[in-house]
Amino acid sequence: MRTFVVSALCLAFPLALMAGDAGKAREIDVKGMKITAKKGPIKSPTIITNAEELDKAIPGSEGVKKQVDFAKEKLVLFSWSGSGGDKLAGQLSGDGKTATFLYSPGLTRDLRPHVHLYAIPKGAEVKVEGGR
Repeated sequence: MRTFVVSALCLAFPLALMAGDAGKAREIDVKGMKITAKKGPIKSPTIITNAEELDKAIPGSEGVKKQVDFAKEKLVLFSWSGSGGDKLAGQLSGDGKTATFLYSPGLTRDLRPHVHLYAIPKGAEVKVEGGR
């Protein structure tokens, strides 16, 4: 039953991440960017609130700057090393005041880098659930 619930949540969350209106959580593509997966718990992502912080966190991130309006949004950067089967899904509350990220650890013993970058409303609280 637990596996079914987690699977259903993982399938439902990406619908909330589709690009579009400001005020919705959306994942920003980071393929090709050099971001080092940091050591430490996934439950403490890096919060990026302006272009200067973005330059420090992700050098060469000009493409990301074009996708984010820092007057209305902030970025949440998750980077970790873990199982190749690790999953992360995010959902924004209906009122836009809370962004909840559900982490599901993988079952394989391979060590892989994971990087996810999300744009959420500037005033939203960030919560991370699940995992270790």
